[in-house]
Amino acid sequence: MKTKIISFITVVAILMVIGCKNNKKANYVDMSAANACGVGCDTLVFLPNNPIDVKILNQQCANTFAWQSFIALTWPSSPVEAGQPDRSKSVKDWGKPGDLTPMALGTYKSAESIFTDQAPTRWGNNLNQLMDTTSTDNKSARSFADFSKFDDDAEVVDQLFQASGGTSWLTDQNGNLIWYEIKTNYTEFDYIVSNKLYDSIAQQQFAKETGIWLPNGSIEIKAAWRVIPEVDYNKLKSRYKIITALVPQNVVVKSRKDVTMTDFKETKLGLVGLHIIKKTPTMPQFHWATFEHVDLAPETNVKESDVDWLLYNPEKYNDPVNQTPRVGKDPITKPVQVIKEHEAGVGLDAKVLNTFVKEKIAKLNPDSVFQYYNLVDSQWPSSAVADSDNNIYTPLQNGGQTPVIMTNVTMETYIQKISCLDCHINAGVSSRTPEGKEYASDYSFMFGMAKKQKPSIIEVPKKEKAMK
Repeated sequence: MKTKIISFITVVAILMVIGCKNNKKANYVDMSAANACGVGCDTLVFLPNNPIDVKILNQQCANTFAWQSFIALTWPSSPVEAGQPDRSKSVKDWGKPGDLTPMALGTYKSAESIFTDQAPTRWGNNLNQLMDTTSTDNKSARSFADFSKFDDDAEVVDQLFQASGGTSWLTDQNGNLIWYEIKTNYTEFDYIVSNKLYDSIAQQQFAKETGIWLPNGSIEIKAAWRVIPEVDYNKLKSRYKIITALVPQNVVVKSRKDVTMTDFKETKLGLVGLHIIKKTPTMPQFHWATFEHVDLAPETNVKESDVDWLLYNPEKYNDPVNQTPRVGKDPITKPVQVIKEHEAGVGLDAKVLNTFVKEKIAKLNPDSVFQYYNLVDSQWPSSAVADSDNNIYTPLQNGGQTPVIMTNVTMETYIQKISCLDCHINAGVSSRTPEGKEYASDYSFMFGMAKKQKPSIIEVPKKEKAMK
């Protein structure tokens, strides 16, 4: 007879599992775990287990996949392996108030550091600098001498505009800009570097010969950040995931392509929005998930509110809402009055799952800042199209995008009645063919950032004088 030995660690891991199955001992109001997560879907756990694919291609499984991805990517980053979670941390460390440690996604490679006029630096080259924070006392151990906007050493957040075109910046009710960043995981980074797709010339040739089709497991994230003023830090640190990053203090906008940013300083930023897109075997059109902080904006104009909305002022309830700023007429410090349009609200299945997840957070880690984030929805292909059957040129096929509308109020403020794939089917390479066609780049706009490379300078070592 074989003796089964269960270690203490295994027991702890089992106790941390959220059984997305019926549990008679669980006490949920008119809602079982199976109803929340979906019958037959993967079990949702409060561990940094980044999911590979869904078991069943439906909305509930896609939503559970989204929350599991969110947990894994927002877990504290490993101090020794970029892009990976620190598995020595427990759920008690996930979203700890005042913890400035980067999340796992925070040590991904930024699009700006990949698509330059020189080959990208190696994966994780800046990990020590990113991790050099004192996570318990509102201090960073880094000095300004450690930072450079150009040497890829530090976290730099300097993307200003949304994807809607024009001068689509977003200013919160405190007069501070919302900032954006795009990053990718190692799987996608390695594909780009191995095939020199950061080089606009090599990229065009590669797309012509084989097409750009990312490997399964590729992940891109787009994060939206608010400025956390020092005077408000103690009040907000228990409600937002906060990091430190270099942010320009002076911004002058003349047009979308004519922007001057100067005086980069280390600034505290709070996460307000997050897009996660991941390619999987059953979802070649990617799985798209979007999360928002709960304090952003109401769904209708209200005169009074108990919520201190970041993007809405009840005293100005008669003002026009969701209006794209205009250069020369709207100062960059003028707050934009925002509401979350009804069509872009949290999905019905997502609401049920959000409630379930927050009940679990209340039991496992009631202080976690991530209780203040909602899954808005997740989008998936109901009629998936294999890469080999898809189009060579843009637009790509949408694979039966489900749901039809999905946006994030921090990133698609001015175009809320669309979805991710409405735009991303048009993602292509950085240059067109002589016939004016555009090779597709597998739903990723990052490849449009490729640049012509500078000539490499090879230093020839001086000959040593012969010994006499």
